[in-house]
Amino acid sequence: MTKTMTPGVTPELLDADQSATMTGRGKRTWWRHVAAGLAPQPVRMHGNAAMVRWRRSDLLAWIEAGCPRVRKAVTE
Repeated sequence: MTKTMTPGVTPELLDADQSATMTGRGKRTWWRHVAAGLAPQPVRMHGNAAMVRWRRSDLLAWIEAGCPRVRKAVTE
């Protein structure tokens, strides 16, 4: 499926590819960072675990803050 975007329109909700690109990471690295709590958690669309998006404003705020860890790692 080809993604199309309207020229001059910036979406507020970004998929994993767009989020990874915006933050300068590869898609696999992006997912690892999300799972490890190093990046913002996604918004689940319609309760569907497979359809997730990130708010552009959340990513920009996270980048502005220096990309801090967003949740503590699970420790044993």
